[in-house]
Amino acid sequence: MKTMKKIYIILATLLVTGLSSCDMEKYPYSSVEESQYLATMNDFTNARIGIYSYYRSITTGGYILTPELQCDDFHATAGFSNSYGNQYRWDFQSSDGNVEGVWQNHYAHIARCNYFIDGYNKVLDGTVTDLSDANKELIAAYAGEAYFTRAYNYFQLVGYFCKAYNPATAESDLGLPLQLVYSPTSDASAYPGRSSLKATYEQILSDLTEAKKLVNASKTVTQAQNVLNYISQDIVTAFQARVALQMKDYTTAISNSTSLINTGKYPLLNSEDGGEAFRNMWVKDTGSEVIWQIYMSADELGSATGTSFWGQYKKDDPSSQVMDYIPSQKLIDLYEQDRDIRFAAYFAPFTLKVSTGATGDIYVFDKYPGNPDIYNVVSVDNHYTNKSKPFRISEQYLIAAEAYVGNNDIVNGAKYLNLLRASRLVDYVDVTYNSPNTLLADIQDERHKELVGEGFRLTDLKRWGLGVNREDATQDAALVLLPGGTNTTALTKTADDFRMVWPIPKSETDVNPQIKGQQNPGY
Repeated sequence: MKTMKKIYIILATLLVTGLSSCDMEKYPYSSVEESQYLATMNDFTNARIGIYSYYRSITTGGYILTPELQCDDFHATAGFSNSYGNQYRWDFQSSDGNVEGVWQNHYAHIARCNYFIDGYNKVLDGTVTDLSDANKELIAAYAGEAYFTRAYNYFQLVGYFCKAYNPATAESDLGLPLQLVYSPTSDASAYPGRSSLKATYEQILSDLTEAKKLVNASKTVTQAQNVLNYISQDIVTAFQARVALQMKDYTTAISNSTSLINTGKYPLLNSEDGGEAFRNMWVKDTGSEVIWQIYMSADELGSATGTSFWGQYKKDDPSSQVMDYIPSQKLIDLYEQDRDIRFAAYFAPFTLKVSTGATGDIYVFDKYPGNPDIYNVVSVDNHYTNKSKPFRISEQYLIAAEAYVGNNDIVNGAKYLNLLRASRLVDYVDVTYNSPNTLLADIQDERHKELVGEGFRLTDLKRWGLGVNREDATQDAALVLLPGGTNTTALTKTADDFRMVWPIPKSETDVNPQIKGQQNPGY
């Protein structure tokens, strides 16, 4: 799966693998002939399960940590395992395994979506017969989920492998190779080259338009299932707001984000209970703010994202654990520790001893502490594994605030910033703004504090036209790797540094003649 060719070939194998359960929350595999696949209602149901199962991977682990650890919030500890080391040091190349993995597996997920959408089109044109009207309606609703998922994968890829969207240059800036049908082939001349950035975003918007027409959780989710685990109209709306903000389409971003906020279905958690409910959103994977939460269980897991921040769990002596990354003092200082419920939820005090013998009292990043309902029922170490939450309502408040500023509406921008802050800070008093620049800076800081460690930081910095500055702000210089180094704690990169955009993987450019001359500058 290291090239587009390999992706197609392997997906031909993956996608003919049927799933015997009709509940996507359990998916034992059994094999079916490809020529017979997506011919019955059961085939479509099983193919849908395969689309959902991928989310456990692409919303955890390296898919969010690779861009996060490239930025300014975390420092490698002395003696760290070199996990994500190329990103941390900013010396990654087109052969980097983390970059390649993000590329190939998002395209693998896209291929699954294409396979389903192709099957859906065969239902529409009458090629697939013997389906009841009710089945056709259900397949259409499943297809909406496939369109959403294809858009989701392309959006993740475009954020890393392309420049930030600029309406003035998007037509000439390079976007992604767009593969929109399932067509496994060894003919390299048939592989797509890169589209324009404008065309890539137009495809994402088109897929979301189709998803908006078709997604129907009332048809796809049974009473025995948790609607929170399935793609709904609200999730499509939340995603449309996210995409619009990235495109600087502020009016659309405002419309979608505020419409979702105004439903009142996802009330912000607050400090009235001392922040306990907010903390439980990260420990027990509960909470009214979550719009979408990926299903996991003890035997159906994503990656243990928290392991990079806690180290391998040592049952007999947790105090001897050594993590790869600890928060920077710059990040710690963003929070009003005594007032902000996020601080106790995201950070935990710890006495760290590193391989050099140095010891110090620090805060570790504790946003992924592990759900005990998962790790208490298995024999292997699944500590630091939590259910991923790709969409939360707090992000929508931040989208609304930033978009209003983009539309030169300071009053409403401040309104949504103040609403979010009031839910996070004890005894908060609304702030009045006279300067859009001051308000935007505060929105950027609030977004930083709220979404830290969730995979947003790199694309946020690119959208804002900002670089990366770690400021040599260590909690304890004796505990980190090469303190003061220009590729470690004192790393500074400008917004136009070529590594703000990731390289197209070498394994792709080696076999795809259409893309050979379309590598990102600098690689």
